[in-house]
Amino acid sequence: MTNGELRISMLGPLTVQVGGQPAAFRTDAERALLAYLAAHQGIPQRRDVLAALLSPDRADQEALTYLRNRLTRLRSSLRDNAATSPWLDVDRKQIALRAGDDIGIDLTEFAQHLAAVESHPHRQLAGCPTCLARLQAAVGLVRGEFLAGLNFPSELWESWLVGQREHVQQRALEAMTWLREARIVRGEWPAVLEIAQGQLGLEPWLEAAHRARMQALVQLGDRNAALAQYEECVQLLWDELGVEPEEETTALFARIQANEEGLDSAAAPNPLSAADNLPLPSGHFFGRQAEQTHLLRRLMDPAYRLITLVGTGGIGKTRLALEVGQQVKASYPDGVWFVALGAVKGGAEQIKIAVGEAVGLGQAGKQLTGEQVLAILRDKRLLLILDNCEPVLDEIGFIAGWLRRVPGLVILATSREPLNLGAEAVVLLEGLSTGQGGFDPGEMGAAEALFAAQAEMALAGFVVSAGNLSQVRQICRLVDGLPLGIALAAAWVRRRSLAQIIDSIEESLDFLSTRQRDADPRHRSMRAVFETSWQMLTAEEQAVLAGLAVFTATFSAAAAAAVAAASLSDLDLLCEKSLLQQQREPARYAMHSLLRQFAGEKLASGRDGVERAFVDYYYRFARAHQDEYAALQPEWHNFSAAITRAFARAVWQTVLDFVQVLDEPWFRQIRFGEMRAGLALALDAASALGDQAALAGTLLRLGEIETELNDYPAAEAHLAQALPLLLRLEDGRGLAQGNYLLGRVRNEQSEDRTAAVLLAEAQRIFADEGDALGAARCLNLLAVCHLRLDTEYSAARACLEQSVALQRALPPSATYAEALRYLARINSRTAAYTEAEDLLAEAGRVCDAVQDRGEYAAVLYERMVLDKRRGQAEKALRAGLEALALFVELGSLRWQGLVQVQVALLHQAQGAHAQALALLQESLLIFDEVGDRIEEAYTHYYLYRLHGEMGQEIEGQSAAAQARRLNRSLGIAYLSEQLGPM
Repeated sequence: MTNGELRISMLGPLTVQVGGQPAAFRTDAERALLAYLAAHQGIPQRRDVLAALLSPDRADQEALTYLRNRLTRLRSSLRDNAATSPWLDVDRKQIALRAGDDIGIDLTEFAQHLAAVESHPHRQLAGCPTCLARLQAAVGLVRGEFLAGLNFPSELWESWLVGQREHVQQRALEAMTWLREARIVRGEWPAVLEIAQGQLGLEPWLEAAHRARMQALVQLGDRNAALAQYEECVQLLWDELGVEPEEETTALFARIQANEEGLDSAAAPNPLSAADNLPLPSGHFFGRQAEQTHLLRRLMDPAYRLITLVGTGGIGKTRLALEVGQQVKASYPDGVWFVALGAVKGGAEQIKIAVGEAVGLGQAGKQLTGEQVLAILRDKRLLLILDNCEPVLDEIGFIAGWLRRVPGLVILATSREPLNLGAEAVVLLEGLSTGQGGFDPGEMGAAEALFAAQAEMALAGFVVSAGNLSQVRQICRLVDGLPLGIALAAAWVRRRSLAQIIDSIEESLDFLSTRQRDADPRHRSMRAVFETSWQMLTAEEQAVLAGLAVFTATFSAAAAAAVAAASLSDLDLLCEKSLLQQQREPARYAMHSLLRQFAGEKLASGRDGVERAFVDYYYRFARAHQDEYAALQPEWHNFSAAITRAFARAVWQTVLDFVQVLDEPWFRQIRFGEMRAGLALALDAASALGDQAALAGTLLRLGEIETELNDYPAAEAHLAQALPLLLRLEDGRGLAQGNYLLGRVRNEQSEDRTAAVLLAEAQRIFADEGDALGAARCLNLLAVCHLRLDTEYSAARACLEQSVALQRALPPSATYAEALRYLARINSRTAAYTEAEDLLAEAGRVCDAVQDRGEYAAVLYERMVLDKRRGQAEKALRAGLEALALFVELGSLRWQGLVQVQVALLHQAQGAHAQALALLQESLLIFDEVGDRIEEAYTHYYLYRLHGEMGQEIEGQSAAAQARRLNRSLGIAYLSEQLGPM
């Protein structure tokens, strides 16, 4: 209990705690007032009614004065004024104890528990763990008579109290009876003994409670105590009521006295081990918590009588069905029975006979007919688990009739496709989930946990560690979380390394197989699983499935129709058979990767035509929607696959055209990794075609993207290849762009003087070519160089003003937003905060107009720095964290480091030293990786100051030494001044 909680207990003597400490009251009037308000929590009570309740013999005004005094004392006892929100809502006419999560009242909780039990659907209470837990909680709240000992001298109070006590006692006895009878059904005799004793504490002459104790004592082996309980019951009834025991009580006594068979514990059946034929599990059960909860809720609810677990082969349908079957046995008095339909031959009649045999309905040497099985089942309450229904879907239509004629029958079916019956509720199963990143084995998902258990069985001592978790996770994802696939892969740890297992799965589906003698033939390999499903398709359906294997990612119905001639009904059917998965919002489809491998092998001779259709469809789609980013978003992986397939088929012009179409969308969406891979293929395509212009342009763009990805050596190599080609082609703008990019590389490596020379040359060429935007871009980057070389900022400001002037007549662009952002930076540094704010606002509007997320993140960075300078730390931190999230998503390492440094300084200013230290250390690694020595030196300096604040002198001096070492060649005056000589 926290210091801000009020706890009132009334189901027994009144106790009150405020913040975990007992509240002290001076008079019973205060206690009575609080109890009455608590019993009507949240409902305002009129002052005149409360006054009459507490002092019925006083005049009205005097009674109100008495109430006011008692209320003042009550509020003092409850420390009402110190509460975060006062417990009591008081005005001139009314008083109420407010409702809220910080006020706990046992009477309210008791009523809520009972209401939940009464409204919850279940087949029988004994089989519903949810309601049993609620009842147990409700009964546990009852400590005795309602408000025991609080007998305030007021007729109105006494009248209300007597009525409340009778109501509460009846509800408490009712709850105890429900719970007692459920425990009897479950054979939990110690609990029965305890509950019955609690009932007798409330009503000593309750014969049903005496009988329950007699039964429980006999079952627990204490026959003499059971007989003594009867004698106690007889005496109480005579002394209190002057009556003899009921006939049922006397009959039970006679049976115990005669020691009749069936009364002792040895002969008593245990309902928890109700009849069943469920196969015993051979290992631990992993995951499926959500599915289990969902299934258990439905198996408890009388509204559900046919539930089908649907999923592809090897997904774990049978294992889940057996798991929940064990858990619900108490809800089915006549048992839970498992029927494996895969082994049944001969049609509907044989299936009915198999059910009878599984349930054990036949007599020795005599086989029942299907109608005889149905007749016997009519008065039963049982659960049938019908496993592996897909081979006999046409034969099990009789289930609908059985459900109508056997009211106590519930069926849980497993199948690769729904049964398609009116009463059916379908539960779809997907693969087990994997953990979300990280290398802590404690964060494994169900898939990795299953792999670990199976691998340890194959190789004693195998453990999943921080070192191999990523490989285990990759294996689980390669098999799409299929439990069978995981088990087959894990068995190989006895012979192969995890890396070899990964390679083998990617190379061939046949790797996932077993030679275990006791393995189900259907599950000896993933190929066998898929072959079973394949054989159940028509030739036309097989052709569609094989054609869809060309998709390596999710796909639309339109793509399926164009590439594999698949109609909507074809897709629906394959989804029904668990061979495709449908994403409803948006409407897209996917195929498990292992099944894709299998179906792709079946494609065989038709592959060339399907792949041509695949490339053609996605090229046309990209060209038609290249300015509609929302339409492109779901298809990025398909675009990459289409370009790769066009390259593999040596369709060089298509590769070049496809990459050109996607160039701008890739860049604007910051999909630099995919763009780099596509440009690399385009480079080879241009070489194969001998297209020098395309080759030069691709080299130039590739160098730009590698600069964005901070791969400076690769960028310089490609730009160096591009410049001679551009010179021969007399491509002025290309030469200018090449010099600009080389200048940018030097700038980002802190070689600003060299960068300035390259950028000036690039600006001159752009100007000669009449490319104002290119010249403006060079001026922006020149300004950045001058910002670090010129402490007066005059040269930088002149460059930026010239850039803005060039762009005023041009359409809005990221380059214009960039110029505004840099001007805002200068104004921020010179304390012209209002001007800086206006410039950043305009830059943000430009970013929105051109949909440039990278430039928008940079604007957020400048806003963070501006807010920090203005002393608005919380506002700065919000902008910084938003910028950081964007740059991490976009994969811009250098920008990530820059933002993290500023966020770290904000955390440091707020005393969050550990957070600041982690961010600075991570940024240091980034700057070292991208080769930015200036930012590396500054970060060492910031670490020096942070270690000093943390009292870590040795670490601080080490950081200072590193900053001085770097600054020897950089010559940054500020750092020299702050750090001093070596």
